[in-house]
Amino acid sequence: MREKLTKDRVIDAAIAIADDGGLEAISMRRVGEQLAVEAMALYRHVSNKDELVNSMVERVAARFSVPPTETGWKGALRASGIAAYEVLKEHPWASAPLASRGHVGPERLRYVDAVLDRLREGGLSVQLAHYALHAYDGHVMGSMHRQARNDGEADAGVEVAALRAGELSAQYPRIAESMTEAVHDEDAEFELILDLILDGFDRLAQAGPSRP
Repeated sequence: MREKLTKDRVIDAAIAIADDGGLEAISMRRVGEQLAVEAMALYRHVSNKDELVNSMVERVAARFSVPPTETGWKGALRASGIAAYEVLKEHPWASAPLASRGHVGPERLRYVDAVLDRLREGGLSVQLAHYALHAYDGHVMGSMHRQARNDGEADAGVEVAALRAGELSAQYPRIAESMTEAVHDEDAEFELILDLILDGFDRLAQAGPSRP
C-alpha cells in the first residue's frame, strides 16, 4: 500500500533533493518524481515552489536553539552559533534564504528573538544588541553560503584560477602567500570569528554608557 502523501513528506523529499543538488535542483516535477506521484498532487499540500522553499527553510530553522544563560550569555551564544553552523553544514542551500528577509518565518523569528534575549541578559543596551545581532547572525548564517561559493572551482574566475595555479605570485605576493601557506580550516575560522564577535561586544558592553 502506498504511503499517504503529506506536507511533511513533500518537505522531506524537497530537502533531500536540495541537500544533493542545491535549491536550483528543486522543482515540483522533481519532487513528485522523488515521491513517485504526479507533480499536481503536491499542490494539495503546497501552493507553489515558493511556499515549498519557505517550508524547507522553516524546517531547518526549527533545529536552531539558544541555550539558557546559566554558563553566561557568551557561552550560550557560542554554543548556539556552532550548533546552527553544524545544521547548515548538513543543509548548505539553506544559508542564503535564511539570511534573506523574504524567507523569515515563525521559526526564524523565534531564533532571532532568543539571540536578542541572551544579548540583553548579557547587559548589552538595546542599540548594542541590535548591532551585535547583525554581526552574529550575519556570521552564523553567512559562513556556509560563503564557503559554498569558495568551493566552486569552476566559478572561480580567471584571476583566482591563475592565483591558485601560482601564476600571479609576483603580482599579488601577499594573496599568494595566504593561499599557499595559511591553513584553510573553515571550522576553526568560523569559531575564531565567532569568538571575536562575542568578545568584542562584551568589551563594548562593559565600557558603559559611553558606548551605543
